[in-house]
Amino acid sequence: MKIGMMRHASVIYKKSFFTTGKLFIDAISTYNSSPISTVTTKISSIDFPVCYVSSMNRAIETAKMVYDGEYIITDELVEVRNTAFFLQKTKIPAILRSIIGRIAWFFNYQKMPETRKETTERAGRFINLILKQKSQNILLITHGFFMHSLKKELSKHGFKGYLPFFPRNGFLYLFKNKN
Repeated sequence: MKIGMMRHASVIYKKSFFTTGKLFIDAISTYNSSPISTVTTKISSIDFPVCYVSSMNRAIETAKMVYDGEYIITDELVEVRNTAFFLQKTKIPAILRSIIGRIAWFFNYQKMPETRKETTERAGRFINLILKQKSQNILLITHGFFMHSLKKELSKHGFKGYLPFFPRNGFLYLFKNKN
C-alpha cells in the first residue's frame, strides 16, 4: 500500500510585510480565498484509486487540475490555522507573527484555534480511517504544515517516505508501508 501526499498548488498572493493583529487575520482570510497557479503534475486514478482532498478551496482546485478521478472532500485535511494573539495594535513583521503562532501551537497554547495535541489527534483519526482500506493506494491533497502531522502518524504505522521541512507545492511525496 502506498500513500501519496501532495501540497496544494502555489497561492497567488502578495504578503504584507508589517501587520497588526487584525491585518494578520485579514491577510490569512485573503490568502485562503486567493487563486492558485497551474500545476502540471497529473495523477491517475488507476495508480491511486482513492483520493481525499482538504475542504479548503486551494486544495479542491488543485485536485481538479491533477487528479483524473472522483475525490472525497474532507475537513480532516485542512491546514492548521494560525492567529495573532499578541501585540494586537502594534505593526510587526507578518513572518514573525506566523512563526510565533506556530511556536504557540507547538507548546499547545490554548489561545490557538487548534493546539498541537488536537492536530495530532485529527491526523491520527484520519490515518486510522484510511488504513482500513488496506489494499488500495490513497492520494491525499492537503497543506504543507499539516503534512508533517500526517507523516508522523504514517510513520507510527510503519510507512517510510521523505518530506522536506517546506514541502513543494503540487509535488507528490510517496510513503510506502514497509511491513
